[in-house]
Amino acid sequence: MRVMLRISLVVTMLGMLLSASSGSAQEDRAKVLVGKWEGTVEWAGGAGSAGLGDPNRTLIIESVTQKDGKWVGTGKYGITGKGLGKVDIEIEDSGNRTAITFATSPTTAVRLSLTGPKELTGTTTLPATIGRTTQARGNDRPLKLEKKD
Repeated sequence: MRVMLRISLVVTMLGMLLSASSGSAQEDRAKVLVGKWEGTVEWAGGAGSAGLGDPNRTLIIESVTQKDGKWVGTGKYGITGKGLGKVDIEIEDSGNRTAITFATSPTTAVRLSLTGPKELTGTTTLPATIGRTTQARGNDRPLKLEKKD
């Protein structure tokens, strides 16, 4: 009976330690995300091609918190030096991979993965106009951001 009690106690303590270290790892990733990120969108045919505008982008992640068991963030995103709009950021952490997603309009979304301590890589999905309708599928453009501070 005493042995079972000790085993139960050890298992409980291990569970608590693993839970705490997992939470700590997620908090560390959250700290990595907060800050200013700058980079470029690659337009079809090269950055800035076909008059699509300025490829330079800035993302400022102001805060990362846990809400209802999920990680979320707040920040600003837009064309570097031309004003940034508020964004609500969804954060997915699957152990060894952290990804963020946010919308810049009803038809434009940004999806990025933390590929290094100072590198976010992914895509921005731009709306495509077909006839008189706007669609957001099949119009992904590569986006890479580097942490500046």
